[in-house]
Amino acid sequence: MAQTADDILIPAALLKRAEAASGLSDWGDIPFGEALDALCRSGREQRLEGRPLAALEANILGLLGKRLRLADDRRKYPEIARQQIVNPVFVMGLPRSGTTILHNLLSQDPENRSPQRWELDDPSPPPRTETYLTDPRIATAAEAVERIEPEFRAMHHMGAQLPEECIQMQMLSFQSMSFWSSIDLPLYTDWLLNKADARLSYQTHKQYLQHLQAFAPRTRWVLKAPTHLFWIEELLEVYPDASIVFTHRDPAEVLPSNASLIAFLRSRVAEPDPRSVGAEQVKVWSLAVRRAMAARDRIGDASRFIDTHYGDFITDPLAVVRRVYSHFAIPMTAKGMAAMAAFMDDNEQGKHGKHVYTAEQFGLDPAVVHAAFADYIKRYDVRVKAA
Repeated sequence: MAQTADDILIPAALLKRAEAASGLSDWGDIPFGEALDALCRSGREQRLEGRPLAALEANILGLLGKRLRLADDRRKYPEIARQQIVNPVFVMGLPRSGTTILHNLLSQDPENRSPQRWELDDPSPPPRTETYLTDPRIATAAEAVERIEPEFRAMHHMGAQLPEECIQMQMLSFQSMSFWSSIDLPLYTDWLLNKADARLSYQTHKQYLQHLQAFAPRTRWVLKAPTHLFWIEELLEVYPDASIVFTHRDPAEVLPSNASLIAFLRSRVAEPDPRSVGAEQVKVWSLAVRRAMAARDRIGDASRFIDTHYGDFITDPLAVVRRVYSHFAIPMTAKGMAAMAAFMDDNEQGKHGKHVYTAEQFGLDPAVVHAAFADYIKRYDVRVKAA
């Protein structure tokens, strides 16, 4: 008789399995039990079975193993805990609003450091400057990327040595919208957005950066995730000297694109209802921008933020970069600008395939979307197409 979610998604049993597989038992000093319990409880209450259950089980065990290895490295190498994360730059905005390409572009500056896919896939032992371009984990990650469906790679540009989102690091806290992206887990999502202590997620994020930086430092970190919109104040509590780049684009353009991406991810384990996915996008991301606007009002320090628009980036991406650097008093070098220009020349839109979708298939009427985001559109003068 096949095991059920009630048999498999038991936090204590999963912890024991991870310890047995790794031979390690130190989980680090940042609590994650409540988050893991919320995730497992949601999976049980959803009565996951078959591929969704197997996918969640494998994901949890993989993350637990990685967490154990990072804690072991932190014990072995005292340098890790001594690392200072100074003046990081965070890119955030609605998904599909240009956050990925801007993050990739900024990471080309030799002074900047962004977490690359290969070192997030397999971070232990810590990466080192002398082998940063030749580490055998790069080839392993490149092979893994090649196995990813071309359809998904057309939706989201990725590579072994390209930057990845912060959600990959925050998954170790079991507080991440990545779980929501791949499996419909409404109970977990409600807990994450409304009850979780997000500071624990950002503390885990910081320890991950310390791990990556200890033997491969650069001047500053450049980081990215649309989901930071939900927790700007918690982010700034952990990174009080952070600078934030806020990207803007018509929500009626970005939500169908993101709905298509989410539907594809979920189709790997179960066939999603496109209209439900579309409605969920409006609900989740309108909440995100409302929280971000309220946070900015409470923070009050406009110098901490810079707003950029997708249309301006498409017209002249390097001009947007110069604005960002000027606003945050980041030195712009000729070498950095040349690297960024070369990157843009080699990454024209559509190079990796065309992302095909329609708003209609997800029930996303532009007029309805614009109404849901009306305050956001007005406040940031977001350029929208007539409905």
